Amino acid sequence: MRVLVTFAVEAEFAPWRKLHEFKKRPVDNGRTLQRVSSFKTTFGDNDIEVLLTGIGNAACRESLTKNSFLQDGKPDLVISSGLAGALKEGLRPGDLIVPLKARTLRNDANAESDLVSRERAIQQGALAIGTLITVDRIVATAEEKARLAFFGEAVDMESAIIMSHFAAAAVPVVTIRAVSDAADEDLPIDFDRCLTPQGAIKPMSLMNAIVRRPSKLPNLVRFGRQSNQAAQRLASFLDDFIAALPVAQEKVATV
Repeated sequence: MRVLVTFAVEAEFAPWRKLHEFKKRPVDNGRTLQRVSSFKTTFGDNDIEVLLTGIGNAACRESLTKNSFLQDGKPDLVISSGLAGALKEGLRPGDLIVPLKARTLRNDANAESDLVSRERAIQQGALAIGTLITVDRIVATAEEKARLAFFGEAVDMESAIIMSHFAAAAVPVVTIRAVSDAADEDLPIDFDRCLTPQGAIKPMSLMNAIVRRPSKLPNLVRFGRQSNQAAQRLASFLDDFIAALPVAQEKVATV
């Protein structure tokens, strides 16, 4: 099978990258997307491609539009992966989630997960949720999360864009993400000001944020550790999930 897995940034991908010999894939993205990266590897009978889309709606749409994954032949499955924030109680950092659908607040991007792939992820231990909301900015406070909880159980910045893009091309797509922060948890700093769309840290912005509120430093360290552990759990899950895909597909074909 040919499987495309997307992450927003290198930090989300890094634990999985350490488990396999991913080779950088030459991609002609034009001058504006030179920092967007794509990788390839093979394990078992699966050809795996990874795309780092960048953070948020604009970066994600541009990377998907200018990459040639559909022109080169459709993938057999696309997995929108990475981290997500919980919007409701019951989801804790490190949990793996698989939504029935992903949508934006304006509903200008809306798609459902491939049901066969979603069921396989649930059987493997991912938590089934109804809706993942994709927004255009980092949701930083428990108060903001409480407001968004009316619309869904978890939040990210890319999945609805990715899923609708490939669903429109009749490519099976599923979202599998790890929870980085709980619904009642404030993020330690304003990451919108401290990160580029590609996920690189702006050193001066980060330093200024810490200087302004030094009491937040322990929370920043804890959040970093928490996010890394979630990404590691996601890496292990993806390995097991993809390894089982040919078996899952064969069972469907014989029904």
